[in-house]
Amino acid sequence: MTKEQFLNELKQALAGEVPANVMMDSYSYYANYIDDEIRKGKSEEEVLEELGKPMLIARSIIAAQTGERSVDYEYTEDGRNKTVRNHSSKNKDNGYGDSRVSKEQGGFSNSNFAFDLSGILARVVLVLLFILMIIVVFFVIKIGFWVLVTFGIPILLILGIIYLIMYFSK
Repeated sequence: MTKEQFLNELKQALAGEVPANVMMDSYSYYANYIDDEIRKGKSEEEVLEELGKPMLIARSIIAAQTGERSVDYEYTEDGRNKTVRNHSSKNKDNGYGDSRVSKEQGGFSNSNFAFDLSGILARVVLVLLFILMIIVVFFVIKIGFWVLVTFGIPILLILGIIYLIMYFSK
């Protein structure tokens, strides 16, 4: 494989998957990287072998752009991804503080739910929940005031009258 073939495969794999500026930045980065390594004395073949498959690099770039968590995905040589899940009881520690097992090995997800506040929809939902909470607090206070006026004050008046009757009847 030549540098041009590598860069064209990378560009084709990224086309339509990431914004054009990300595709061009990646293309420029790898073109410059290959040139720099050749200037350092490596052959083009050595540099391309160290980099690996362009499809694999493209999948990593796409995953970074779409927000996929890198610990949940493992990319194969053809650039396809396979899901890797946390399974701490049956596998040894892999140096990341937890264990991973693929679906093919019978793994399952043991992850906690996380709410991502980076999207505009999530922010809108958060504001709506805040407004709903304010409305609920307002109605609780309003109902509490209504109960106090409707039942509390008359009960206090009745108790006061009973106290006065008992005080003066001695």
